[in-house]
Amino acid sequence: MENIKQIFLIGMMGSGKSTLGSMLANKLNWTFIDIDTELEKEHGLSINEMFNNGESKFRTLESKKLEKIVLKDHIVCATGGGIVEEEVNHKILNQSFCIYLDTSLDILHERIKHDNSRPLLLAGDKKDLLRNIFNNRKEKYKSLSKLSINTDNVDISDSCKTIMEYINE
Repeated sequence: MENIKQIFLIGMMGSGKSTLGSMLANKLNWTFIDIDTELEKEHGLSINEMFNNGESKFRTLESKKLEKIVLKDHIVCATGGGIVEEEVNHKILNQSFCIYLDTSLDILHERIKHDNSRPLLLAGDKKDLLRNIFNNRKEKYKSLSKLSINTDNVDISDSCKTIMEYINE
């Protein structure tokens, strides 16, 4: 097993990256970093407000944040769901220990159907928009991850346990 000093959680919005990441970092006694939260603090704006300036500008901010975070050790990082959209991030993520939180479309929709903080789901039918994003990103998540964990109807502590067992092999 490689010497893992960082864990990046990738996956769709609603897959549990922030919740699982926080619990996992706590169990490992590492620092938890949520890229979206960091960007909101740094810029004094919500993700929705940052998206108002254009998705490409937001993706640039996200990429710059990832470049800084990857220099740190003993961190668990919850990435934004769209981190895989930028090719520049693939190089960083490919060289990092990424875990894909694989969640079915129905479960994702159930978790976020009343959440209006997701800028990409504000203009139209949430499930249709979610399906299009899901279909576009799924293969990218799979190709960048070293470990895939299905989070459908799985307790977060069980997912943490699975990850802990994997990295401690």
